[in-house]
Amino acid sequence: MAFDRDGSFPMKKNSMIFAVLLAALLITSICQADGPSCSDGGSCNVCQHTLPELWLVNTRCAPTCGNVEVGFEQITYHRWDADHRQFVRSSREEFLSEEWSRPTLLFSHGNTLQHDKAMETACWPIYHRLKACPGPKRFVFWSWPSEPYHKRPLITPIKLTRKNLTTKYAFAEYQGYYIAKLIGMMSFAQPITLSGHSYGAVTVISALHYLGGGSLNRLCLDSGSPEERCNLRAAIVSGAIDAHSINPGRRYGQALAPVHVFYNTYNPLDSTLKMWPRFSTTDDEALGLIGAQACQLGPYAHKLQQDRMTEDVKRSHYLAPHLASSRMISAICQTAFPIGENSCNCASCSGNVDVSQPIPTIIETTSLDDGDLELTLSLD
Repeated sequence: MAFDRDGSFPMKKNSMIFAVLLAALLITSICQADGPSCSDGGSCNVCQHTLPELWLVNTRCAPTCGNVEVGFEQITYHRWDADHRQFVRSSREEFLSEEWSRPTLLFSHGNTLQHDKAMETACWPIYHRLKACPGPKRFVFWSWPSEPYHKRPLITPIKLTRKNLTTKYAFAEYQGYYIAKLIGMMSFAQPITLSGHSYGAVTVISALHYLGGGSLNRLCLDSGSPEERCNLRAAIVSGAIDAHSINPGRRYGQALAPVHVFYNTYNPLDSTLKMWPRFSTTDDEALGLIGAQACQLGPYAHKLQQDRMTEDVKRSHYLAPHLASSRMISAICQTAFPIGENSCNCASCSGNVDVSQPIPTIIETTSLDDGDLELTLSLD
């Protein structure tokens, strides 16, 4: 041990060291109460919480429209074995048997994605970003048949895009029935959050409409009811869906009835959603462009929580820049995995959490014409 030049014990230096060690010990003890490990993140001490339990629910082999009761039985379930780094085939019964033990976030990806691309650009990035959320949690990734359906090269790009968007929109509504039926089998003993990006918002909002007692395409859910379920929440990211369609009396007018919280992000500069009225059957603006209008939601207005994402993502519609927003991740953590006042919430520094699957860089077009629509209005 070093001494001062006069041979005395360095009390001041020792006191400072003791204070630093005590502060570090206190921070560690707070975090350990909730299960994460803490590491120095540079500008702040980052609490790296545990990764979620991961489930993959795949509907790509189920009917895309019609015959949904048979299709529901064809949905597959896989659980991620983190120790062996592989998915293990499971069953709906096992999936449901564990849902009561921890909060669940179900996420539905956007349009045009093959399964492998959906896993790369959505599932794995979200899985690792959820490490910012405290407490035990479950992440369910919903993989649905969103890949391009019409591929005839003789169709002009604008017509091909319109045809694919229309077809996939119908697919997405039927996916909503599958989601609603599965969620309706859960106990709601823990918070359940339905989340979707872009066209994934159509699947999720359709599911909420069914759960709220609404009907679509001559389908309704036996367990559907407008009664609010305290533990049912929603988190919509850049929704490619008519903004006014969730108002009472409109196509998805029952979507907000069963939820306790409806979190939504929007961006008036979204370069993709600015063209949404050209493809909307009602000439409406997109929910992800202008946001929901609280004054038009009637008795459900108090459930709405929104974030304007322009400052975070600029003109982007893509998922990756949204996942890079600590503000949005923090809001989703608070919505899906509510925590106590004494828990360690480090979502503001979650960008420092290491990920084994890096979020891909996507280059976007800033000026568009009809020839670009097939690529840029993919709503992925």
